[in-house]
Amino acid sequence: MAVNPKDKRYKKYIGQEFTVDVGAEKPLKIKIIAEDGVEAGFGTGALGVTPANSAVDFEMYQKQKADVNDIGLIQIIDEHGRMMPAAGVYAGMSALEAREKFVDYLRKNNLLEKEENITQNVGTSDRFGDVIEPMLKLQWFVGVEKQFKIGENKLGIKKGAEVTLKELMQRVVHKKQIEIIPDHFEKTYFHWIDNLRDWGISRQIWYGHQIPVYYCKQVNPKSQIPNPKCESPIVSVDVVKKCPYCEGEIEQDPDTLDTWFSSGLWTFSTLGYPDLKAEDLKNYHPTSVMETGYDILFFWVARMILMTTYVFGDIPFKTVYLHGLVRDEKGAKMSKSLGNVINPLDMIAKYGTDATRLSLLLGNTPGNDMKLSEEKIAGFRNFTNKLWNISRYIFSQMITNSHKSQIDKLPTPETLADKWILGRLSDVIQKTTDNIENFNFSMAGEELRNFTWDDLADWYLEIAKVEGGKSEILNYILNMILKLWHPYMPFVTETIWQEVYGAEQSLMVASWPLTSPLFQGGVGVVVPIVNRGSSTAVGTEVASSQFDSIKNIIIGIRSLRAEYKIEPAKKIGTFINVGNKEKLLKENEEIIKSLARLEKLEFIKFGAEVSLDLAGAVDVSKEKLRLEKEMSELKKYVSGLENKLSNKEFVKNAPPAVVEKEKAKLSEAQGKLEKLSEQLKNLL
Repeated sequence: MAVNPKDKRYKKYIGQEFTVDVGAEKPLKIKIIAEDGVEAGFGTGALGVTPANSAVDFEMYQKQKADVNDIGLIQIIDEHGRMMPAAGVYAGMSALEAREKFVDYLRKNNLLEKEENITQNVGTSDRFGDVIEPMLKLQWFVGVEKQFKIGENKLGIKKGAEVTLKELMQRVVHKKQIEIIPDHFEKTYFHWIDNLRDWGISRQIWYGHQIPVYYCKQVNPKSQIPNPKCESPIVSVDVVKKCPYCEGEIEQDPDTLDTWFSSGLWTFSTLGYPDLKAEDLKNYHPTSVMETGYDILFFWVARMILMTTYVFGDIPFKTVYLHGLVRDEKGAKMSKSLGNVINPLDMIAKYGTDATRLSLLLGNTPGNDMKLSEEKIAGFRNFTNKLWNISRYIFSQMITNSHKSQIDKLPTPETLADKWILGRLSDVIQKTTDNIENFNFSMAGEELRNFTWDDLADWYLEIAKVEGGKSEILNYILNMILKLWHPYMPFVTETIWQEVYGAEQSLMVASWPLTSPLFQGGVGVVVPIVNRGSSTAVGTEVASSQFDSIKNIIIGIRSLRAEYKIEPAKKIGTFINVGNKEKLLKENEEIIKSLARLEKLEFIKFGAEVSLDLAGAVDVSKEKLRLEKEMSELKKYVSGLENKLSNKEFVKNAPPAVVEKEKAKLSEAQGKLEKLSEQLKNLL
């Protein structure tokens, strides 16, 4: 029985022993011990201690034993969860049944002071929900704080030095021999390792690697005198058929190894070990990157580090990349019982492997959980279709067999659009490469998707239809983006590659696009090259700035068309104030007219930057009425907001966030009103 040493009610009883009859096989001898962890104000303030059947109580037992106060171990629950003979009248009952019967015994003997409901933290089976009853059992452990002399190693430790497994596990991460990404998980790692205890590696389950330990079953058949050596366990990698000391029968330990023990051997057990000369072991150990979920950083990653540093005196891997858990679209953990599980096989069958793969790579950051929905996967299916269609169009522009071959040099740009797209391609190659090398896979994919869909498909391909003669550049771009997309979309990109470039060389083994800094006109640019030493400067940052000017004009015209609700197919006239860009705009006149759907384009040197000729494009009177009506309703809305914000009581009493929200609404409405007014003025 444990009590708090400061509890005045029981202080005088500490150290005393009492005989108590509880209906067991024999009366129990109860010793009163002092424990600071006992809450004096909880219940009776006296805690029954059963070290053989409680992990917490076992720690008390160890502490008391260390203080030369052995309170003893009495096991009363067997492996089947039944009370043992030592429990007397309770023998054969389940623990729950025995508790209920014991409470009845206390009631009948007027020994129960009071009954009340309390909340307890109780371990339960994740499969059946039954309460787990701890019990004492002999187990095998790996001593993590036991010193041993280290041999030849690559850890920077002198041969023969005394070390522990715990120290090795700490050292390789402290010294950055192993890097954990994201780095904030290092704190989690050290929390585990710094508080590491001896690792229990034996399990009483039928599935797993049986522990390679054998025991002698009998005495020496000749002398009938037990051999003392026979009492020692026989540890052997090879199967033992008889006792090496008495040649008697042996039996193997029935326990199996902890699954993380065998998993911890993975980095070298799959590469030919124990043959230290195995080619795979020499070539691939240690590996460069280990990727896994953050939830098994300790259970698996730490155990692999323990095993490899001990066996090889080396690290198992240089980098640990930790991903988060996949949750449903609302952020809840996926569960069959909740019905929110997304089966990847179903998604692959419906949307394709690449789309499913992309949905797990993009929008995901290291170490953070991610939300996944079928809608997200469907969206990436649409993108894979987009890449396919882009490739088909480019393939159709390759008019000769030579165009279909893989290219090994940068094409010469002829127009502003050519310089712009090649510069953007160079930039995306550099950013994609850097982000992948730094494990920013989502950022790399997002950058690449923006280039493929926006820059290439929405802009350059449309310009190519106007300017023509782009087969070499388009071929070059396709060659590069297929290589860049391949780690993300291996199946679609490989299929396109085989169709465009033939099956002589797989995309999987094609060289990764390289970049090289070149200079032209004193301004540095980065341009892609395939072979080192073969490159051509394609332009400067000026090209990007000039093309942005053209883009902004086209976007502005498209926005105005939308505001006046002009049908996309309807061609109109437009006036553009050239300012100091007359030469640039005239050189790209056809591009502006085509992409903005203009019938005519006039360059002027006064007025607004862009204005539309609405004659014949819209019904002026009808559009005027629409704008006036919309402005009238908006003015009422603005007036209401202004009145609310001018109310001193509202501003004073409303939460600051609410006031700021109302101010933002007013600013937005006023801006829209100003815009509508400008539109109406242009109609008059």
